[in-house]
Amino acid sequence: MSIANRFGRLTPGDLDVPYPRVATRAGQPMTARQARTQAAAWVEASLPEWPGIIGAHFVGGITIMPDDAPFRESKDIDLHLIFEEGSPALRQSGPFMNVLEVEFGGVAIEAGVKSASEYRSAEVVLSNPEIAHHLTLDSLIYDPRGMLQALQEQVRRDYARRGWVLARVEHERNSLANVMALRPMVAAQYGPLSELSLLGYGSTVLTGLLSVARLRPPRIGTGALVHLGSSLAAYYRLDLYDELLEVFGIRRLTAGEVEIWLDEATEAFDLAVATRRTPHPFQHKMHAHLRPYVIGSARDLLDTNSHREAMPWIHAVYAGATDVLLVDGPESDRPRWLAGRERLLAVLGSDTPAARAARFEQFQRLADRYFRLAAEIIDQHPLVR
Repeated sequence: MSIANRFGRLTPGDLDVPYPRVATRAGQPMTARQARTQAAAWVEASLPEWPGIIGAHFVGGITIMPDDAPFRESKDIDLHLIFEEGSPALRQSGPFMNVLEVEFGGVAIEAGVKSASEYRSAEVVLSNPEIAHHLTLDSLIYDPRGMLQALQEQVRRDYARRGWVLARVEHERNSLANVMALRPMVAAQYGPLSELSLLGYGSTVLTGLLSVARLRPPRIGTGALVHLGSSLAAYYRLDLYDELLEVFGIRRLTAGEVEIWLDEATEAFDLAVATRRTPHPFQHKMHAHLRPYVIGSARDLLDTNSHREAMPWIHAVYAGATDVLLVDGPESDRPRWLAGRERLLAVLGSDTPAARAARFEQFQRLADRYFRLAAEIIDQHPLVR
């Protein structure tokens, strides 16, 4: 049986759906099952181009979406491609994320390129929150050697063991430290607005942390703050949520204000996609076919009264896009983008070095409280053993 047929039989027309129209041939919205089938078909079609590939599996929200759930054009599918050590696919060009961003059959796909060393044993997988939970699920796409299936048995058995839960918490602690360690470089190379966006990346770590503690799927996409709020509400700790919004400077933003910034970020994104030549850390998202995801996911949050939760993502898009425009865009437009960046810093209450330093210090103190909460959740969790 082919990889694609494992998720559903394809017909010739199934691979010809133009992006961004996400629909079946009958004109009905695409389902999660159909989206998974398209992603699996892309893997199968690409195998001859990937020497040394030994496995692939889904990660992210698609792993828990019911088969018949609508797959909106503002979503993408995340998966991991696993390669033998020494494969050319593992060579990185520059210091940026090693990911593939493609559109296939009407589906936006983000594929993280991973080394076999990250899957060398169940113990290694169990200590990694970016992988472990996904291998407890029916997430496998390509596994010719049975490597992933063999790992699954032990991962499923030991996932809730206290030692491995704590190991995944430590992984999140290290991830947060790594994000914060980027601050001097980001500030020097990309300026204060991009420096401040590291707080948003840090918040995805906190979201992942509480998912680890609760033995829940990691939810760290554009809706990360929504998922974080839900986790905190379950433990009557929305005080921690409100304080995080204060750290971001977004707690009192109105929907109208966020709407304006989404419009500006959309314009900047479109221009950056058309003009980018210089490598940038956000470049994996700067593709025309990702516009429905990059912009549409923020629009979805506004449409569901989650405008504050949309703002960190809008901030990241605006910062990354204007970074590009200041380097590769027309020189005549640069004063406009510089002024916009200063204006956004002022809106967020972080337009001085002292204000930004205070925000980072407050975030670090708050993060410590999140880790203490995670420890309490683990201690009380009925499935942790």
